[in-house]
Amino acid sequence: FMDTISREIKKRDNCIIRIGFIELAGRQFVELRQYYKDKYGDFQPSRKVITFKPGLLDEVIKSLEALKGDIARNG
Repeated sequence: FMDTISREIKKRDNCIIRIGFIELAGRQFVELRQYYKDKYGDFQPSRKVITFKPGLLDEVIKSLEALKGDIARNG
């Protein structure tokens, strides 16, 4: 259950990744969840999900940027 979708990334024609901010049981989380297209053409959530507290967002971004640099250097 996604409270606020911040971004949507197309992975394939029938698969997207949604990045958003959710609240569960009074606690707030950043959520990255994969969605697949069902037989009716609607996107449904999969079990592939990563959630973490918003306080970790800067560290996650910093780590992804470092990974991106590593990949670029090692090609």
